Amino acid sequence: MNTTQQDWERFWKGRIHEQAIFNEDLETWSDVAWKVGLEDWHRLFEKLSPGKDLLECGCGSGKVSRYMARRGFRCTLLDYSEEALRLARANFEALALTAEFVRGDVKRMLFPDGRFDVVYSGGMLEFFADIQGPIDEMVRVLKPGGLFSANMVPNKFSCQTLADMERTLAHTVKSLVCGKVRDAFVAVKHLPQGVSRASLRDYVRCCEAAGLASVTARCVTPFPALALGKQGDRLYARFLRRMLPWWRRFNESPSPWHESWGIAYRIYGVKRG
Repeated sequence: MNTTQQDWERFWKGRIHEQAIFNEDLETWSDVAWKVGLEDWHRLFEKLSPGKDLLECGCGSGKVSRYMARRGFRCTLLDYSEEALRLARANFEALALTAEFVRGDVKRMLFPDGRFDVVYSGGMLEFFADIQGPIDEMVRVLKPGGLFSANMVPNKFSCQTLADMERTLAHTVKSLVCGKVRDAFVAVKHLPQGVSRASLRDYVRCCEAAGLASVTARCVTPFPALALGKQGDRLYARFLRRMLPWWRRFNESPSPWHESWGIAYRIYGVKRG
């Protein structure tokens, strides 16, 4: 991947801390997506983790760790970016939560073998050309019987691919109305630049090679982000709230067509003893 440390420092620089993990009134697609994802992971952590020591790799603003810390997990947050860790600390302080914050490289972590009960990463592995290295290292610091867990947004066709056409059209119309002709014909994509094309099967093979058993892999998130404006977002979120049972069933289903339609990958497995 071409993403450098400087790119991540610029990405996180200047972002203000968050007073809440997400808006629990669920007024946007993002609010609903975070609710589903966090509740799903919490349920799995409580069911499969042998304990409460959690490492979040590539923590960014620390949303997942904050959610889990409020539910009794002892969290360690690792990121390559100082700006991301600054933001994560501020977000924890805003909620009167405590954690350990470590700047480091997920491919060469300084933690001892078998340190954590759960290791999680979200939106990180897809930025590596070689996914085996970071997965090996994440599994190394897990206790035997510990839980490996990860979310990725891969470079593949999904319902978001179709939705990006709507987002691009909305951007074009808005730019033309505002007289910004040079900006009008730029494609708008939900997916960030530099993301891997590794398939769900590639991730499963790497997880099994790293020493994980009972690896479960799903393609999740069946509804895309749209450019609807503030009021449109609220109406869309109202519809999504009604669709939450179906959304969750989609996330749990192993149906092959889901890999074409769903936006993200979710994978987890238990370290062999």
